[in-house]
Amino acid sequence: MMNDHVLNLLADLTLPDIPVAQLLTYVGVATAVVVGLSGLLVLSSNRRKSGDRHHSWLSLLAYAAFMLVVLVLAISSFGALIQNGHLDGYALMAHIAAAGAFVFLLLVVAFLFLPTGAAANTPGFTSDNRWWLTRWSAWALILASCVTAGTMLLSMLPWFGTQDLLWVASIHRYAGLAVVVSAVFHIFGLVCTRQGFR
Repeated sequence: MMNDHVLNLLADLTLPDIPVAQLLTYVGVATAVVVGLSGLLVLSSNRRKSGDRHHSWLSLLAYAAFMLVVLVLAISSFGALIQNGHLDGYALMAHIAAAGAFVFLLLVVAFLFLPTGAAANTPGFTSDNRWWLTRWSAWALILASCVTAGTMLLSMLPWFGTQDLLWVASIHRYAGLAVVVSAVFHIFGLVCTRQGFR
């Protein structure tokens, strides 16, 4: 009885039906405004610390590759959605080709960049995760990436009908947008901590 009630509630969930171009404009402007105002706040607070490097060149290379893959995925998907209204042709091939690298690098970046509490108890410890924005955006980036990858995994299984697959694709789109926004905030947070502003 309870399961039927929960399934009925889930069936009634709908995602906002906002045109993609309009949604991307709103989210892009909001992200730019928040990052810009945060940058002004960081610069005006004058809390300069020494910028330390806590990651090896190999982990920085993996992070750069992950961000490049996120950029390719964002351009191939959102660019095609704005231009054509759907994902097809070379944009779809680029998106699928980059998706494999995304899933592999997701594991590497999660292992190397997620904040842990173990080293924080060491006296004099400073890290890239000392600012709350870097910590929270790292978690948001990884969780949104897991939802993005997971929705496509679910769509490959023979469990859903057409309407359910369209709903999963919508979740994938919103989760992918959350990945891009989280990546912007995480890069901003890393730059601020690396330069010693936080």
